[in-house]
Formats: sequence, structure tokens, C-alpha cells
Amino acid sequence: MNDIIWQSMPRVDGLDKARGKTEFIADRSFPHLLHAYPVFSTISSGRLLSTNIESAESTNGFIAAFFAGEVPGENRIGVIVDDQPLFVHDRIRYIGDAVGIVVAETAENAYRAAKAVDVIVETDSPILSIADSRHEQAPLIHETNIACEHRVLVGDVDAGFTASNHIVTGTIKTGYQEHYYLEPQGCVVVPEDDGTITVYGSIQCVFYVQKAVARNLGIEYSRVRVVQTPVGGAFGGKEDIPSEVCARTAVAAWLLKRPVQMIYRRADDLQSTSKRHPAEISYKIGVDDTGKLLAGEVDIHLNAGAYATLSSVVSFRAATQALGPYQVPNVRVHSTAWYTNLPPAGAFRGFGSPQATFGHERMMDKIARQIGMDPVKFRMLNILKPGSSTTTGHHLDTSVGAEETIEAAVNLAGYSDTSTKCKQESDERYRYGIGASACHYGNCLGSPGWALDGSAARIQIHRDGLVAVAYGLVDMGQGAITVVAQMTAEALGIDPRQVTVLQTDTTNVPDSGPSVASRNVVMTGNAIRSAAGKIVESLCKAAAHKFGCAEDDVSYSNGAARRGDDSPALQFVELAELMYLLNLPMDALGWWHVPELDHDPETGQGEAYFTYSYATQIARVRVDMITGNVKVTDVWAAHDVGRAINPAGLEGQVEGGVVQGIGWALYENMQMNNGKISTDNLSTYLLPTSMDSPNISSVFVENAEPLGPWGAKGIGEPAIIPIAGAVANAISDAIDRDVNEIPIHPEDLLKLINESLSTGRTV
Repeated sequence: MNDIIWQSMPRVDGLDKARGKTEFIADRSFPHLLHAYPVFSTISSGRLLSTNIESAESTNGFIAAFFAGEVPGENRIGVIVDDQPLFVHDRIRYIGDAVGIVVAETAENAYRAAKAVDVIVETDSPILSIADSRHEQAPLIHETNIACEHRVLVGDVDAGFTASNHIVTGTIKTGYQEHYYLEPQGCVVVPEDDGTITVYGSIQCVFYVQKAVARNLGIEYSRVRVVQTPVGGAFGGKEDIPSEVCARTAVAAWLLKRPVQMIYRRADDLQSTSKRHPAEISYKIGVDDTGKLLAGEVDIHLNAGAYATLSSVVSFRAATQALGPYQVPNVRVHSTAWYTNLPPAGAFRGFGSPQATFGHERMMDKIARQIGMDPVKFRMLNILKPGSSTTTGHHLDTSVGAEETIEAAVNLAGYSDTSTKCKQESDERYRYGIGASACHYGNCLGSPGWALDGSAARIQIHRDGLVAVAYGLVDMGQGAITVVAQMTAEALGIDPRQVTVLQTDTTNVPDSGPSVASRNVVMTGNAIRSAAGKIVESLCKAAAHKFGCAEDDVSYSNGAARRGDDSPALQFVELAELMYLLNLPMDALGWWHVPELDHDPETGQGEAYFTYSYATQIARVRVDMITGNVKVTDVWAAHDVGRAINPAGLEGQVEGGVVQGIGWALYENMQMNNGKISTDNLSTYLLPTSMDSPNISSVFVENAEPLGPWGAKGIGEPAIIPIAGAVANAISDAIDRDVNEIPIHPEDLLKLINESLSTGRTV
């Protein structure tokens, strides 16, 4: 069967979800199941003196309460930086720090009992901003207030500025963004009779959870099995947080020797879990009279919150991609993440790239305007091409589709005509504007995470010709199951309907790293090809036995084996039965690891990632000059995906990413009062609805990546990265003022409009 991939295929899990048959973690039930809920801190900063559970013990159904002293193993949690306790034992660092866990007969009773625990504390003044954390007299939240730092140093920056005819400066700010997945954090932990423990949960990274639970219980990894249940959304919010949720639940289940379920309530989920890092970024960029970029200096400050979580990854990406997909020969970047007494900021779709891209794309428009050049032409002049180098000094030879994405987006949008039409349609009440934004995104974990950047897939053939495939990454709603089925079918030349994709389970395959960084298709696809190659060897052995010839005389393609072009073919189903009868291996484990990267962490120079995805998005907006409201009317998106495995799935990723990015740019305004989130529900934390969604048109540039499976690269995160910059550029175009901070509130936009009117500028 030819071209199973590169064709749109209905989602394997779509029908069950549409019918409500899919069982999420809250739907799971186990014999003798108990329920748990955390005891959360209600202060931003202070000392834990003691806890009193008398009131909790008097609640109906109370079973037990556990605190730091009862943790069987290490009382530490944290994927990268070991700075967070599983349960607070002394220092409280934010509202939402877990002090303990309460277990009861029902979920409602557990919640009530947890809220009844009296947490006795000594409060002190919290640090609630980057500026406060940076102050030389600031109290230390940890041993230092710096969670991490990264630098990129390329060329001679001072000489570059000296040679520049124009030097443009600017500062941008970006706010928090909450994942607001539909399904809150949750898990069930089951102690088994053989002394092992099984964790079921809404989990993005099953091997992270396995390590955390083993560490906190003080047992071997092999005694912890983690099974991913269907996930109702993640976006990075279920990367490291489930390690906390599952490990705390595991402590209770382990000590009580009974299954325990814990499901967060929405307000507590919002308050205690990670967000997108707020950023403050300053730029100084030099260009010559022709518009060529000569030098760039970028100073990035990120609000890490109370614990580092994934800040080092976010900071690294922001630093390495701080000046975008452009050729800048002289670069100096410094990125710092600062601890504050606020909810931790962590993984969120894009890992620092959306913040960096919003900044560099606002600066590209600002520079173009200052030197009198069309913003798109300015980008085309400086864009990365085959043979050029990134700002980390990574020389690019293959799969460099940045220029093509600009061309494709411009053609899709009818950029010149649409720009003219925006001016023609603008009147006293409404102003229309158009803006472009481009990005590059490093695929997979990059040089800091290289040791984790391997992944597995196991293919098993049944004697009836049906196939089961297990893989180590997960489907968190993005459609990975469908693509895994397609790739397996393509690799074996069979019908996708013959393939069953197994639930992600740590016992099925070796540690395959985290399901992040748009690595699912690249890693799993290559692992599938590795496993399929071994399976095909067995298929050919079976065919050779049947044909009575040497294995070298057998060819296999399109699901059939042949001896010569004119010989009768043995179909896959026949071959599977033959393999069984001949006792040939009917399963195979495949593995793929990202090639070693030559990168210097001190200077940030070298191969930060093994390949990059590229994207350009163009937005058209309507600005109401009286109310300050913005409507994004149209978005045209062009993405270099290497090769499109499932075009329909790619379109869905782009559409979802665009709308989510518009939410970050315009609507999602997280408010806190002394560290307490006040916008803790959908009536106060506004998400874009279908009524706020623009017309979205997408096109895919297929610039094949030699190391990608069938040439494919990642799309999950690039889908969201450029849109905020495109929207801000379009608004700036409409009102002729620079919009340098998101979310873009109507009242703030009105101030800009009134400033334009008061200074006599035309708007």
C-alpha cells in the first residue's frame, strides 16, 4: 500500500470521544478506592511552624493525613532543578505549596478535610516581581534568586554596532498564560500485591512520573508502572506537574495499602500549577543602510515563580532564538530566570519561543519602519537560507524553509492587496491593519537535553496479520495515536486499520523521554522505522522459506514479499502466519536518538538543535477606535513541516495554535493579589471562543529533513509561536503606534490611540 502517510486520515480516537465513550481518569474506578486532596499553603512566603489536623479528623469519612515526615523516600521533587519539596517542611514559597495530603472515603470529604487542616505559619514579605527579585537588597527565596542563566555570544558585537548606520532599541513585556486544559490534574495510584505500584493518570511524560514516584517512595524504578489514561488537554501543563500530583498520591496509597484517587478542583489547579513565564526583554539592534542586520544585543528576564521547574529549558530556548530566523553575525544575549513568591512558571507550548518571537518580531517591524522598508521585504533580506548560520553559529545546509514560508504566507494572504485594502476600508471608527511574524523552532530537546533525547517503539505482529504498536511518548489530544498508526502502516506497507496503537505504559518500551518539544513525530516515527526494519527481515526470512530461495532473493514492499518481479506475491497476512509457524521473531523494538550536537553551553555557540521548523503567520485585525477592542479577522499561516504525515492533523494543530496564541495576545489577563490568583474561573480568566476565532488559512512548505521520518519535522509548538507578534504588528500598523506589551487590553490600547491623537499623529 503506497502513500499511507501524506494523506489525511480520520482520528483513530475521534469517534469514541465524540460519543462520550472515552474514559478519562475521573471515570476510572477501582475496588476499595480512597480519595485524596492536598493541603495547600494560603500564604505567599513564610515558615511552616506546625499543622493541626483535629478539625480535619472530625470531618465525615476522614482516613488519614500525611506530611513531610511520612514520605518514605526523599522529600524532593523537580525534573531538572532539585529545589522543590514534595511536601513543605520549613519554607513556604507560594500560595499553592503543598504542605501535606488528606485521605478520605469520598472526593468531597477529602477536599473538605484538606481545607480543614490548620496550617500554622510565620509570614514574611513576599517577592512578587522580577524587579523585586533583582534588587540587591532582596531577601533570598532559595540560596539565590536566580533560577538559571543562559548566554549566546557570537562575533564582535561592539564592532557590529560601530558599523551600523541605524541602531534601534526597544523593550517588550509578555504576561502569564494559563494552560486551562479541560481536564484538571488527576491520577489513581494502586499498590499491587507483589510490592509494586501502578500509577494511572492524565500525564504528558510517563517516565518523569516513574522516576518521581520511585524516588519519593524510596523504591526501584522497575517497581513503578505508569499508565497514561486519555488526556483532556495538556499544552505543557502536564509535563512536570503530574510528577507532583502522582508522587503525593503514591505516598498515601503506599502507606495505606489501598488505591487512592486524587483529582484537582479547578481553582486549586489554577493556583498551584505552572504557567507560561512572563517576560521582560530589552533589545538593541544595528542595521546598515541597505537593511542588513549587523548586530544584536538582547537582555531577557523571565519570572520563574517559586520553583525552577522547566525554567532552564525556557530560558535556553528564549536565548538561542532571541533574534529569530535571521542572519545576525554579531550577537550578545543574556537570559535570566528569577525566583519570585508566585506560582511556578514552567512548560507551556513553545518553551520560551513565543516570548522571544513576540519580541524579535515587534523589533523587526520597528526597524523596518525606522529605515523606511516594507516589513516583509526587510525579513526576506535577512532570513535564514541554506548555507547561512543561526545566531548560535549553527551552519544550516538542509531543510531550511524559512524563506519559503514567508513567500507562501504572503501569497496566501495576497499581502500587498490586503495591505492596500486595510487602508481603504479604515474609517473614523474602525482601523484595519496587517502584520507578519516569522519564527524558527528547534526540534526535540536540544543540546541541554541530549541525554534524554532518545525514544522507542515496539511493533508486534499477530499471526492473523493484525499489528500492535507501543511507543514511549503520548497522545495528549493532538492526534498522535492516528499518526503513529499511519507511520506504522506505512513502514510495513499495510492498511492502517490493521494497526492498534497501545496505551502508553512504562512497561511496554524503554524510557523514551518526555512528550514535549514537538518531538513526537520525529522520535516515534524514526523508532517505528527502526522496529519495522527488523520486522521486515523476519518477513523476508519467512518468504524465503516458502519460496525455497535465499533471503537476498526476496524483496518486500507494499505489504507483500516477492521473488523476482514476476513471481506470485506473499501478502502480509500470509507472511504473519508463516512467521508464527516457523517460530520467527514476531516483535521488534526500535530506537532512535538525536545525533550528538556540537554546542558550547558557556558561549551558546554551535548546534543548539539538530534541525528547525520554520513558520510565518500573517494577521489582519480590526481595531475599534472608540472601545479599544480588537478583532482578528483573518490569519494566513505557512509552516515548514519537512513532510506532512497527516495534512488534516497539521491543519488542526495550526488552527488550535493560532486561537490559543490569540488568547495569549488579547484575552488572557491573569490577575493576582499578593500571590493569590483572582482570575480563577472562566468568568474572570477569558479564553477565546469560536466567536473570537478568525478565518484561518494554512499552507505547508515541505522542505524535507533528512533525519526526520519520511522527511517530517515537528508542528505542535510552531503553530502557536508567531501569532502574537503578527497580531501586535497588525494592531501597530492599524493605529500607527508600537504595541509592545501583551495581553493587549482595550484600555491600554485606548491610551496609545489617545497619545497618537494628542501628538497629532494620524491614526
